[in-house]
Amino acid sequence: MKKNNLLKRIYEFYSGDLTSKDLENTLFKETPERYKYYLKEIEKSGQTDGKNTGIYSSVKIFIKAFLIRLSPVIRIAYSLAVLIFIVAWIQEDWQIAILAFLIVNLILIYEIAEKLTAGDELKVAKDVQMSLLPKDPPSDPNFDFAYHYETAKVVGGDFIDFIKKNENVYFISTGDISGKGMSAALYMIQVRLLIRQLSDFYDNPGVILSEVNKNIFKHIRRGLYFSSILAEVRDRNIKICRAGHNPVLIYENANGQCREIKQNGMAVGLCNNDMFANSMEEYDLSIKSGDIVLFYSDGLTECMNSRKEEFGLDRIKKILCENSYRTSEEIKNTFLTEINKFRGYAEIHDDITLIIMKAV
Repeated sequence: MKKNNLLKRIYEFYSGDLTSKDLENTLFKETPERYKYYLKEIEKSGQTDGKNTGIYSSVKIFIKAFLIRLSPVIRIAYSLAVLIFIVAWIQEDWQIAILAFLIVNLILIYEIAEKLTAGDELKVAKDVQMSLLPKDPPSDPNFDFAYHYETAKVVGGDFIDFIKKNENVYFISTGDISGKGMSAALYMIQVRLLIRQLSDFYDNPGVILSEVNKNIFKHIRRGLYFSSILAEVRDRNIKICRAGHNPVLIYENANGQCREIKQNGMAVGLCNNDMFANSMEEYDLSIKSGDIVLFYSDGLTECMNSRKEEFGLDRIKKILCENSYRTSEEIKNTFLTEINKFRGYAEIHDDITLIIMKAV
């Protein structure tokens, strides 16, 4: 009886929090991502000429990439442990083999502690970033809202914000910082705060983006650039200014068609002169009941499956047209379902942001 209880506790310890989703992610998603990571490390070190093929060469490249990523002391300790084990195996001295086993486990404990520390820091960064995202969409009797934010890494460079000006007017701010990961996330926080601050002093979206562009060069850093859309919502009228971002999509209920709102506007941070302001073009939309407005980042259109095929704009338009009778939240969920089906176990290449506004 005691033996059965012990076996049951061991079984629950190892499988209690294990799900089929965890197993699928490990086998089909995380394993290929980690392999690609090691390959990138070896390529950056110049250890491969790209001519070798076959299992032997692949294993050798993988081992090199793994060892290069270790710190010098850990690399030496790990190599010694492997060498000790090989000697023990040849001499059939299992006491020495146990020593090698203990060394490898000590290294594993050390590396896991480092990983957990880094993971905790990333979790804090993610919590900070997520706290900056809007908790709720604007309370607007004219529109039904839904939005989604998904990062390719733990943290990301896309941003969404709703900025209230007064009782009848608010801004929708969305953008995509160049790059991914921690650096993009840090700049995302700075850019979001800068847009918020400048919106307190200026009322026109184009003027705000022009001032953001000037301040990028003054106070953040040269070489940073990002695409953005800033839209002013006043009753059922939307004034859109686009700075190199994906064009807004609108589904027009009257004719059942979906179209892009194409307008001029270059990305923020590319030039520090009047060219940016002169390129900015405002577009005024008058929204009717049943119309749907979609703001999105290129992570949506460029989402890829295992065959490197992109989700594409045509699929997005089709989803909007076929689900126009649904609520914004239902349309958003349809998008997420279709994206996950399309992507499968392929690596997430970019952050995905979308905002759906449906006129009631």
